[in-house]
Amino acid sequence: MAPQVFEINGGGMPLHFKGIAHPPPPRSGKRAHHADMSVGEIATTNLGLAGGVRLLYEHDHSADVGHVTSSWEGPRGEFRVSGVVTDPQTERDVRSGKTRGLSLGTSVVTGEAGQRLHAQTDELSLCAQPRRGGCYVNEIEGKSVHHVANFSKPRGASLTT
Repeated sequence: MAPQVFEINGGGMPLHFKGIAHPPPPRSGKRAHHADMSVGEIATTNLGLAGGVRLLYEHDHSADVGHVTSSWEGPRGEFRVSGVVTDPQTERDVRSGKTRGLSLGTSVVTGEAGQRLHAQTDELSLCAQPRRGGCYVNEIEGKSVHHVANFSKPRGASLTT
């Protein structure tokens, strides 16, 4: 098999990214979906082990586009990831902003009554639009590429200026 040639930026190197793969869980601890992660799961999951979980395009298992290099709990309780995109077309799509959503592919085993028995993260996907809000690539090659502005006043602050 011939090595892939990267034409973006003249670098010939894979794209390194960081982003949010899961928002902080609700304070109530209630899951909106069986695949949602708990506080404990976010704190202890490491998607970078053993060479990292697969990075797919839109959960297509025939579209392997890279791998996850690490994961950790962010400062607000969110699940953060870093990874490498090795597919040239996907690299172009991420750089252009076309594909910057992140979505966890999770297998869930439930009991007959519908209760969650076990969940396992199988892959991380780059996608156009993530199912969970706020789950985007926010850094490419060490540069911030996704900004969130919050203009609300802190709790208890006066609404007048």
